[in-house]
Amino acid sequence: MIEALSMFTAYLIGAFPTAYLLGRLFKKVDIRQIGSGNVGGMNMYRAAGILPGLLTVLLDLAKGAVAVNLALSLSGELTVVLISSGLVVLGHNYSIFLSFKGGKGLATSLGVFLVLSPDIILYIILLALILSLILKDINTAFGSATVGIPIVLYFQHQQWGWVLFGLAIAAVIISKHLNDFQAYSQRRRELR
Repeated sequence: MIEALSMFTAYLIGAFPTAYLLGRLFKKVDIRQIGSGNVGGMNMYRAAGILPGLLTVLLDLAKGAVAVNLALSLSGELTVVLISSGLVVLGHNYSIFLSFKGGKGLATSLGVFLVLSPDIILYIILLALILSLILKDINTAFGSATVGIPIVLYFQHQQWGWVLFGLAIAAVIISKHLNDFQAYSQRRRELR
């Protein structure tokens, strides 16, 4: 019972519509109707400025960390913690409060990894920065860099549960970056 509560709560924490509420608070706007329509920190920054953007990122990061810490305190069982960690990101990306729309999951995932495996953050950011220099597109670079998550987790933990968790997180993030990949591909075709 406590395991189910941990997982359900993790989803609800992730689903909390941070950017939507901050958009309403700071600019009296629906962030889903501005810019990319993404309910995340980068779109908030573009739509409302640095303070709302930064607050969105920090609160989304906190959602991931809080959900993992809650799962650790309620259950502590690795499977429950990993599923809860995945559900907080899924909740952020597909929020029940926003008709199953949401952000891209990067900040919330960083919050998860701050608690579970902090070293991975450095590897993924480094990979994303290298890819952004090559691709000249930060959104595509960060979306692509998430492919490295299951690989790094394998080398860190050498357990298939961690790899499956990494694959799930990467898939949830990549699914929200498909438009970025298509836009990047279109720009490349136009330049030829």
